[in-house]
Amino acid sequence: MKLHLLRHTITALLLLPLLAGCRDTDGPESVTPAVYDIVCLRQIDQSGSTFTLTKPQSDRVITYTAPQLIDTTLVKVGDRLMLAYSTIPPAEPYQSGPVTALGYSTVYNDPLRAATIDSFPDWKRDPVYLLSAWMSEDFLNLRARLTFDDRPRRLFVMVDTMTIDTPYPACYLIHQLNEPIDNFERAYYLSIDMSALRRLPDCRGFRLFLRDSNLMLDSLTFDLKKLKY
Repeated sequence: MKLHLLRHTITALLLLPLLAGCRDTDGPESVTPAVYDIVCLRQIDQSGSTFTLTKPQSDRVITYTAPQLIDTTLVKVGDRLMLAYSTIPPAEPYQSGPVTALGYSTVYNDPLRAATIDSFPDWKRDPVYLLSAWMSEDFLNLRARLTFDDRPRRLFVMVDTMTIDTPYPACYLIHQLNEPIDNFERAYYLSIDMSALRRLPDCRGFRLFLRDSNLMLDSLTFDLKKLKY
């Protein structure tokens, strides 16, 4: 069964409906409570879809299987997506096993870039309104509000190559509009593959530098945990 796309945009991100529901023909509307997580699509075959994730602050990899199929013209195997799902009793959320996938939406996928921060002298010009940031497996997931602009922008995470020999290399969330504008904001989800840092012999994690207009944060520190399967 092909799974319903909650909402799709080919730019950075999308907003999700709060609940997935259905209506009985002879009774009141019934609502299926949904769990929402950014997950990695690991496999698609005739039996359905396989997803993985870790809970924030955890190193335990969780594997979900669902009979519903993801449209691989929109999400490729290895990509991250926002999945709405329900567990199958008696299982609880974040226990490996079968789930019912209720819908999904695409998120902005990108690898970690590498450069020197000197290459972006005005990297702090355009702020991000950071709502949340967490690691799942080797992916840095970010939820943020960004000034709307229908023109292309720079939006990525890069590691400063001058710091890659340190235990916590300096990474930067680069957000640069075509030009400064005063406009409304939209919510975006980003999922950045940070696994390249594991190839650095002395790396234990990374520091993410950003210009945050919400809590006025200058940096966040993340550990790269040894994953348990």
